[in-house]
Parts: sequence; structure tokens; C-alpha cells
Amino acid sequence: MPPGGGSPAALPREDGVDAVVLAGGPPDAALTGGVSPKAFAMVGSSTMVERVIAALRGVPQIRRIAVVGPDPLPPAVAAAATLAVPAAGRLLDNLSAGLAALEQDAPRGAVPVLVAAADVPLLTAAAVAEFLQAAQASGADAAYAVVPRDVVARAAPGVRKTFVRLADGEFTGGSLVLLRPGAFARARPVIERAVRARKRPWDLARLFGLATLAGLATGRLRIAALERRAETLAGLRARAVVCRDAGVALDVDTPEMLALVRQRLASAPDRAAGHPASRGAAGEVS
Repeated sequence: MPPGGGSPAALPREDGVDAVVLAGGPPDAALTGGVSPKAFAMVGSSTMVERVIAALRGVPQIRRIAVVGPDPLPPAVAAAATLAVPAAGRLLDNLSAGLAALEQDAPRGAVPVLVAAADVPLLTAAAVAEFLQAAQASGADAAYAVVPRDVVARAAPGVRKTFVRLADGEFTGGSLVLLRPGAFARARPVIERAVRARKRPWDLARLFGLATLAGLATGRLRIAALERRAETLAGLRARAVVCRDAGVALDVDTPEMLALVRQRLASAPDRAAGHPASRGAAGEVS
């Protein structure tokens, strides 16, 4: 889709997906006053998680939405979700609980699952639809959204994000992942090993290989090489989907970021509804 284009082309209904929204975590004193996880911070007249659900609801090919969060969910959130799933603890446990709830509700067969964080209130239906279209077309078992540095810088100058320098450019992780059936179960052991090793360089080296870490350190590694390494480690086909809508990556972790989002939404109140005219720095997903 050309940058700044109109409404994204919807996937055929038979290519529909389910969704899991991750809204768990400990109470966040800085963003919610300490009563609820950060996903329930107010931005305008609704919470962040409500805006994410609204963006997903605006995509015709998304069928059911399981929201993983506090038990019970606030009434407005529970009403917007297909399934309310009690949080199980850590992020990976919450994802597993969401996937299990969808399977128990009705066996999905070959239906993929879109995983979305609940703290990206600038997410739009247009951006979600574009990501899904590219992720489905890739044929990957797991497709992960990444956003270039220049896209983030144009949309939110001065915002602090962690970027990885590659030969293809500088990217930050987005908050959307598309998983085909069984992909999470196969990849979870490797993900857990990576989480445990993240602060131990030699453990990371044993897991990813010195050549991969050296390529990351020098900025010479390409996305394709990372994808091949992920396939070797996890036994599944992984693809990075480059998204040119900053809302995919603008997660809210600090009061400063929350204030920025509130300001942006006050000046463009239809953004969360996914109206194409409100996308600002949005553009092509490739």
C-alpha cells in the first residue's frame, strides 16, 4: 500500500485470525495510581487497552479477541472482549493462557492468532490490517512487527526507544506478532532461554552464536540472517514485518510517554478508531 494511501485492503474472510491482547502485569503506581496494570491507564475518555481493542475491532478479518488481564476485567473492557482471561503471571504465561482460552472456547484448527500488547493506544485498524496482510503473505509461522527509527522520529521526536542497528537500517520492536498454530509452543523453550540469558553475554553467545552477536554489535547483520538464526533455534519459519506506522511501536511505559499520547489523542481524537486520515506518519507495511 502506498504511503499515505486510503483504507487498507481487507484479507478474505477465510483468512481471518483470532487475537490475544496482553493486559496483565503488576499494578502501576506511576500510570494508574497503583490500582491496575498500566494497560488500564486513561487516555482521553477510555483506557489504553480499550483503544487497542477498538483498533482490532475495526479489522474485519479479526474474529475473536481474548483479553488477558486482572480478574475481573473492568466492565467496559470485558464487554469489548470476546473472552476475558485471568492473567497467569509472566508475559509468556499470559500468552499461553490466552491461546488456551481461545482453543477451549472453540477449536481454531488452522486459524492464526494475532498477539497485541495493550499499551499501544495509538494503534489503528489501518496499521493492524496492513501488518496482517504482510504477515499472512510471508507464509511465516511467526511474523514480528518492527518499525524503522526514522518513522518513530517523525511521529514522536525525542521519544526514547531501543533500536537495533542492522545492515538493513535501524529498527525497534513493534507490539504485534502473528502466530500460526503450534508456533508458540515450539518457540517457547528458546524464548525462555533467551530471557534467562539476556544479562549473561556468554550464555547469549552460546544460544545465538558469536557470529550473530558480532554482526549485531557491528551493525553488519541483516534481517534475513536473524530470521535464519531464529528458524534454526526454534524450528519454525520466522519473518520480520517492517511497519511504517509508528503507533505499532509507541508503547507507554512512563508518565512522559502517557502525557505525549494524551496530547496526540486530544489533537486527533479519531486516531484510535483507525480512520485513515488520522494516521499521520503511517504508511506502507512491507
